[in-house]
Amino acid sequence: MSSEFELIRQCFSQGYPHSADTLVAVGDDASIVLPPAGHLLVQSLDTQVADVHFPATAPANLIAQRALRCAVSDLAAMGATPQAFLLGLTLPHNQPAWLEDFASGLRACAHDCGIALIGGDTTKGRELVVSVTVQGWVADQPRLLRASAKPGDDIWVSGVIGESALALPQILKRPDWSDGLAQSYYFPKPRLELGQALLDLANSAMDISDGLLQDARHIANASAIAIQLEGESIPTAVALGHPSWMTCLSGGDDYELLFTASPSQRAAITALSAKLDLPLSRIGQCIEGEPDVTLLLDGKPVTPAAGGYQHF
Repeated sequence: MSSEFELIRQCFSQGYPHSADTLVAVGDDASIVLPPAGHLLVQSLDTQVADVHFPATAPANLIAQRALRCAVSDLAAMGATPQAFLLGLTLPHNQPAWLEDFASGLRACAHDCGIALIGGDTTKGRELVVSVTVQGWVADQPRLLRASAKPGDDIWVSGVIGESALALPQILKRPDWSDGLAQSYYFPKPRLELGQALLDLANSAMDISDGLLQDARHIANASAIAIQLEGESIPTAVALGHPSWMTCLSGGDDYELLFTASPSQRAAITALSAKLDLPLSRIGQCIEGEPDVTLLLDGKPVTPAAGGYQHF
């Protein structure tokens, strides 16, 4: 059985991307990072618990991929360039083969996202818990915030909504499933390039983790505006009218970007969609009114069957 220090050395001290502005990384009491001139630090913490956020029996490399990708998505929503992450790992057992598999998935994702591992902590506990703190840089310029949406803004969403939610029932039955829709669940794509491009185009943004309807409400509440979503315009994994269509709107785990922008930016956003080869769909608008989200079909309000994921 490996000690904590052997575990760190074997699984987490090498093979990850290097960040040029990190002066001290894994192996000391704390990391030391030198901020680039004229930049702001963006940080976010994401915690995932076995059998709450992922199946405990899923392959370790898939758990690692999902945990880091979900965390990095928060940087994308802020338009940040990834710098580094810290890993908190609570383990019921010290199983070298499991840890090696976890580390292999973590390294692969770190390279894919261009983010360095600069520290963390390992502890023993009753259940598996993976906590990831990510950080990145944004230039000292207007930032993408939930509270910056304006009446008159268009509402846009990237990609397709609902694939991960539709995959979840099958993943719960077969946690090692990694084909088809399961790719969206285990390998969400942090929209880093999109987020950075939106710094000059959008007024507000966030990533969709708890469901499109619920996360749109977060923007409405933070910006003190009303939001109208046009159901026919939302790009979903199944067509409007399918029994699972509403699940796509409320299921969560999409990690696409939901953002608002002035109508004057429509041409630029359409051009950006072509440049990134990524669908960007205009799905509604922000209006004056009490903070709320209204889903419209044929121009008439409908009541969703569910609002989104609730943590408690």
